[in-house]
Amino acid sequence: MATMPEPSNSNAFIAYLEDLRSSIPPDAGFFEPDSMFWHISREPVLLLAGMRALLLQIAHPGIAQGVMDHSRYREDPLGRGIRTFTAVYSIVFGYRDEAINAAKRVRHVHDRVHGEITEPLPPGIAPVYDANDPELQFWVAATLLDSAIVAYELFIAPLDDEEKEQHYQQARCFGQFFGIEPQRYPDSWQQFQAWWQQMLASDMLTVTDTARAICRGLLTGTWLTRLLAPINLALAVMLLPERFLAGYGLKRRLWIRLTFRGIVVITRVLVRLVPERLRGVPAARRRE
Repeated sequence: MATMPEPSNSNAFIAYLEDLRSSIPPDAGFFEPDSMFWHISREPVLLLAGMRALLLQIAHPGIAQGVMDHSRYREDPLGRGIRTFTAVYSIVFGYRDEAINAAKRVRHVHDRVHGEITEPLPPGIAPVYDANDPELQFWVAATLLDSAIVAYELFIAPLDDEEKEQHYQQARCFGQFFGIEPQRYPDSWQQFQAWWQQMLASDMLTVTDTARAICRGLLTGTWLTRLLAPINLALAVMLLPERFLAGYGLKRRLWIRLTFRGIVVITRVLVRLVPERLRGVPAARRRE
């Protein structure tokens, strides 16, 4: 397998993806139904931690500015979400060519996402952003990885250390489709959790006015987001690490706690009523 190229070299990265394509037959996928990464990723309830992941992502000023400048998150949140998860599910659950083509589409979009950060920044943060920056890509991947485990254990079942480790090691392979070298990840799930806690406490993350504006747009941008706002707000507020609540101007009010508890109870009941073979997202069930 070829060495992953420099993040700025798009042609070389496309060649890297073609090398991945040649590594397996066309009727295979890069992840198999018996893998822990597949087992967890197939669960629709992971989407309930989506708002948490998004707010953690845009707590990085570079990601917040990129979303503000290049995303139609306010006008078309549903379309944005569908495009995002179509790409993710194509890579995780699709056959070889579906996965590679999805990764190419993501790269094509990311090549256009770069610019300057307009707000004052803490020391050590560059005043520019680029969607192909491995640091930004890894932070996005990390928020999704941690949020997936949070959602799975909250709504479905606890995972033991071995299961978390298997999921984590397979997630390191998933990152390469976005230009994240497996070596960028800490070596183990335990080490990743230590890094995660350090990152949450670091000055690299700061909720800017831009991030707050995006948060408001995600909750109120369209009739659909306004309709879902109580659910999304309750999930985000109760699942976000405490540090970020004040930054976003969020509080764990009584109605939020009660709404969250209702979501958890109802979701757990539905999970137990629906057979596991029928519960997975359609992209996964197609190959199971």
